[in-house]
Amino acid sequence: MALKVRDNLKEFHKSKVGIRAHDFGCMKPIELATALADAGIETVQLALPKAISGVESVYDVNSTILSQVEEAFAEKNVDIGVLGCYMEIGLSDKQARLEEVERFKIGITHAAKLNAGLIGTETSGFPVDGENRESAYQNLKDSVLRMVEHAEKHDVIVGIEPVAVHVLNTAELAKRLLDEVASNKLKIIFDPVNLILTQDDIDNQDSIYNEVFKFVGNDIVALHVKDIVLENGEKIWRNIGKGVVKLSSVFDLLRKRDIAIPLLREEINPSSAQSDINEIRRLKKG
Repeated sequence: MALKVRDNLKEFHKSKVGIRAHDFGCMKPIELATALADAGIETVQLALPKAISGVESVYDVNSTILSQVEEAFAEKNVDIGVLGCYMEIGLSDKQARLEEVERFKIGITHAAKLNAGLIGTETSGFPVDGENRESAYQNLKDSVLRMVEHAEKHDVIVGIEPVAVHVLNTAELAKRLLDEVASNKLKIIFDPVNLILTQDDIDNQDSIYNEVFKFVGNDIVALHVKDIVLENGEKIWRNIGKGVVKLSSVFDLLRKRDIAIPLLREEINPSSAQSDINEIRRLKKG
């Protein structure tokens, strides 16, 4: 049986290693599932409009497409660990924000039909030193309450990704959101690179990651794995283990928590996919 995040299974060593599916391209379901399986991918974050040819938005997804995706991935034994449905759910324009929420709710029904169990999103861009973050947070919370109400009806978990330059920018604020929404269908997708902006952040990674696990460690349901270097303040992608991200620290913290979750490589280059996947497996073993 496929390992689903909602099962909350112990034993971190059973975590499946995968990628963001559209980094392999946009294809027909069976073509994509075959390419993933041939590369040894066990699980994916699947954004249907980005990964499945002929799908431009959530509105293009129908029962036929969902059946084709489900059957293809099952045939090739590739889990859909996360359904990616990234929307601007922290916008200040209420009408535009609620339109994004409605699209996300459609994504929730797709996740349920695919038996994905988890649907992921970020929030919306927000300046690091921007004013009125509290107002932006309240808009975000309103969106999440609507999303979670729908998710509860479909037995799907909503995973939200904190990002330093978004409305939901810290682990502490993420904890507040979890507490105030108060639903077991709201969890956290953790991407360490999302919280790195400066050289100071790189120098203080252990402190940043310890704070994440202090506030929301028990609510992390998926990990995004990337590596970078900073050049003139810009993040430059590197293969896993070839940059400055202290992924060993993150994996140590996850290993102590001992819950199986999808470990998803983002920004992968198919030509070097095997080395990245092997390095994630090495990190998982410790």
